[in-house]
Amino acid sequence: MKDPPVLKYLPREEIIRFAEKFLENNHPTRELPIPIEKIIEFKLKINIIPIPELKNCFEEADLLDIDAYISSDFKSISMDKYVYEKIENRYRFSLAHEIGHMILHKDLYDHYKFNSIGEWIKVINEIPQDLKERAEFQAKEFAGLVLVPGNILKDKYQDAFKEAERIIHNFDENEMELIQGIAVNLLAKEFVVSWHVMEIRLRNDGLT
Repeated sequence: MKDPPVLKYLPREEIIRFAEKFLENNHPTRELPIPIEKIIEFKLKINIIPIPELKNCFEEADLLDIDAYISSDFKSISMDKYVYEKIENRYRFSLAHEIGHMILHKDLYDHYKFNSIGEWIKVINEIPQDLKERAEFQAKEFAGLVLVPGNILKDKYQDAFKEAERIIHNFDENEMELIQGIAVNLLAKEFVVSWHVMEIRLRNDGLT
């Protein structure tokens, strides 16, 4: 097998451009929440396949915190059935994450071909650690930017902060952390992402 392709460093500004182009092509209204499932199934024509205990397969192979993978031909995304049915925030983020791999890492998927879960696990274990970490970071960044578009987040944050202040009457400086937490929670619900994802997006955009 040929050496794996070089996965270049992508500045955050470039990943932002990829995410914005994706939204412009597939959901130009930016209406919330971003309908990532519908985009994948109806616009990109990619099948989403729930698989029982998929996460267990990964954990048995010492691959933690993974609950989905996109096929090397980009025709399907296999998703842990429990996440698919029960954990909406995680499900949406995992879908956007896999699309990030498709858009940002096509050369990798052209190089590593696989047709089953077992083959995919073998590929993951063959990829050099530094290459894997860079690809994962870039896909996570892409997913956060797609589900929480920066051009909407600033105004929404201001609205959420005001609502948090209204909820906590007569607050003082010692309660600013509480106000901030309420605002993040309100935003996470509106964008349908996890609290953690929203916190990262706010921090990365310099809003907290």
